[in-house]
Amino acid sequence: MPTYVVTCSFCGTANRIPAEKEGKIGRCGNCHNDLPPLYYRPQQLNERTFDTFIKGYGGPVLAEFWAPWCPHCRSFEPAVRKVAGMLAGAAAVVQVNTQENPLLAGRFGVRGIPALFLLRQGRIVDQLSGVQSSEAIAAWFRRHR
Repeated sequence: MPTYVVTCSFCGTANRIPAEKEGKIGRCGNCHNDLPPLYYRPQQLNERTFDTFIKGYGGPVLAEFWAPWCPHCRSFEPAVRKVAGMLAGAAAVVQVNTQENPLLAGRFGVRGIPALFLLRQGRIVDQLSGVQSSEAIAAWFRRHR
């Protein structure tokens, strides 16, 4: 079973978390404070669950807005999945289907898809538009750490 590293925001200790603990809050092995939940796969959110997830996660979130009819979104999907694994423990990756959640897409001013937003504490830090490689997305994320 794969493990991921989640860094404690209180003491900076790197903690190994098994993949089976995805979505669960763990405890730091050093200072015993809560760790942010581990997400190594994109989380599917909608207008009902989006704000609750963002507030509850606490760390940076990459939010991808997409639609099932969009061929560019479909070709971007593998990169989004890979980025979720690459950033597991450092950020959560979420996906919002704009066709089913038009109010949420409107709230973010989404004009074209796929669109990727970097959020911190629910606020937009930056945005990427169009299909990107997983390496380009990870580098973009690291520039904003």
